[in-house]
Amino acid sequence: MPNRTCVVVFVFAVAALGAIGTSATAQSSSARADGDTVVALEHTWLVSGDSATLERILAPDFLHPVFTGDIIDKSEHIAFVAKHPRPASVHTRFERLDVRVYGSTAIATGIVAATQDGTTGVRRTVFTDVFVERDGRWQAVSAQETEVAHR
Repeated sequence: MPNRTCVVVFVFAVAALGAIGTSATAQSSSARADGDTVVALEHTWLVSGDSATLERILAPDFLHPVFTGDIIDKSEHIAFVAKHPRPASVHTRFERLDVRVYGSTAIATGIVAATQDGTTGVRRTVFTDVFVERDGRWQAVSAQETEVAHR
């Protein structure tokens, strides 16, 4: 009789581990999909200079610490971008972009490289953006970047 009890306990343990594995797989699949969504938002944000797109990407409570020591909000950020559009001669791309998802929060880190027609060299910035999912929609709540010194 004790052997039969051990077999029953073993079967239940294997079934429970299988359920946990399935749940972890579903979670990681969901996290991958959320990460892909944030990557797409980052790419859109990188090339967009229009207010409507920024309005959609940035959360109402978005804050952005900037090099002057100020912390600007969503409307100030959008107004700055509208007033200072990127020249067509400047081209940006991600050298690196990593997204980590923690439930309804995602943290994007990476390096943006910018080049300008007719000049040599690359301006690089390292950044961290924080996204939150609310009502089924991912939006940025914080952004900060720092210029990378030339070595």
